[in-house]
Amino acid sequence: MDATSDLDTERYEMHDPRSNRALHPDNDADSAEILEEAVKALVLLRAPMWLGDAAVTTSVLVTLASEAEGRLHDAVAAARDQDYNWEEIARSLGTSVSTARRRYGDHGQDPLGLT
Repeated sequence: MDATSDLDTERYEMHDPRSNRALHPDNDADSAEILEEAVKALVLLRAPMWLGDAAVTTSVLVTLASEAEGRLHDAVAAARDQDYNWEEIARSLGTSVSTARRRYGDHGQDPLGLT
């Protein structure tokens, strides 16, 4: 048996390490696999006897989506702090510039403008 026969050659395809393949959202096999692992891990932490239950999976997916959304606001604020412009941020969000500004433009700012 060949030593590489167990490897999924598509999954381990070599890419130029200087390239940035995360410049825009991409739902691919990697993201699906990571999400599946996260769902399983959270179910095992919270309700191990319920692994595979659709209602528990639904609840865990909502939890993960909510956590991601909360972190997204902070990530956009950090991108602005790193001098990314709104066009670059919109591209990374997979949306328009106006939508990106509307949804994330005031995150972390003092509503009274005191800071």
